[in-house]
Amino acid sequence: MREHIPQQVRKALSPLRRGGTRLVRRGIRVASRHVGVVADYEYLFVLTYGRSGSTLLAGLLNSIPGYRVRGENYSALYRIYQADAAIAKARESFSGADHLSPLSPWYGTPRVRENRFRAGLLNNFVSNVLRPEPGDRVLGFKEIRYTPVHIPDLAEYVAWLRRSFPDPRIVINHRDPAAVARSGWWPDKRNAEKTIRAADERLWNIPADDRHHHFSYDDIDDGLANVRALFDFLGEPMDEATVREVLGTKHSAYPATDGR
Repeated sequence: MREHIPQQVRKALSPLRRGGTRLVRRGIRVASRHVGVVADYEYLFVLTYGRSGSTLLAGLLNSIPGYRVRGENYSALYRIYQADAAIAKARESFSGADHLSPLSPWYGTPRVRENRFRAGLLNNFVSNVLRPEPGDRVLGFKEIRYTPVHIPDLAEYVAWLRRSFPDPRIVINHRDPAAVARSGWWPDKRNAEKTIRAADERLWNIPADDRHHHFSYDDIDDGLANVRALFDFLGEPMDEATVREVLGTKHSAYPATDGR
């Protein structure tokens, strides 16, 4: 069966035809990394921890026409990353011809289609979890489970996000850990502030560049400078009236013990 190649990929590959069949095939392998429904959208992921103001941040993002940033999903995409990594490791470690025999404990591993496995998982996630709607152009979600306990291999996971989705933007949300520790459910957690600080520090270790942007809840003020910086990072115009309306609307179902 012919593998689906998005129209924009085919158009981009057309100049390669002059280089011969081998170059075209190589170009297809590289350019077709993102296939199916995944290739139809741009992506944005919010990385943070609980009670950081991430629901409000998602509200700001969802105020942009064409953006659909969903809420949390218990780190389901991280589980997909783990499954992808497991299959890739198995395929790399046990690809010899002897594993084509039923006598091998890794029987059939050389026949694993790791790229199609990954593409199937990602397309399923986009179609059935992110659930794009008509008019959407940027999809994503915010997740708060980025403590060392939740995701020990953060750098590898973020690198996988960048490889697995076409040119994704990653927004890292921060809030003063001491304030977070007094908010919502955190006061009931042992060593809450220590846990939050550990999560915050490792997120700060992600370098800010044209793919990663650090946003601070505490820096939101009447001047809206950090909100403008966020919109500039995304390459989107900011509608000040809409932004102020979002900021004036209560977000999150959990009450904050410090009044926020």
